[in-house]
Amino acid sequence: MISDTQMLNHVYQTAEMGRTGILSVLKYAEDPKLSQALRGQLQEYKQIQDDSARMLRERGVRPQEVSPMARMSAQVMSAVQAAGRSRAKIAEMMIRGSTMGVTKSLHTLHGYSMTDERVCDVANKLLETEEHNIEQMKPFL
Repeated sequence: MISDTQMLNHVYQTAEMGRTGILSVLKYAEDPKLSQALRGQLQEYKQIQDDSARMLRERGVRPQEVSPMARMSAQVMSAVQAAGRSRAKIAEMMIRGSTMGVTKSLHTLHGYSMTDERVCDVANKLLETEEHNIEQMKPFL
């Protein structure tokens, strides 16, 4: 079973990767509506990351950040794929990233023993955010 700490670290890292992905493509988003949607998503991920970090610290645990190599790899891949591309390509990339977040979150949630309601709430908030982000990007395809 997955502990509260493991679940919170999953939430923290998934939100961090979401933010990394958005920051990597934001400068290529020339469409003002797409840029606005991405900035909103960035704020949602930041709030989720902050909430999970706070809960980890309350437990005396330091949040585990995504490895610098994984973060750099995601940044480079996003920048290469987004450069000179249409809003549809950027939206497609964001949908793929959020879909991976949904998949990993569901897998992690299924192994979680649900011992703390606040941890469940932040994990479900992440899942709902990922699903909402997918829907929000569809009109840009």
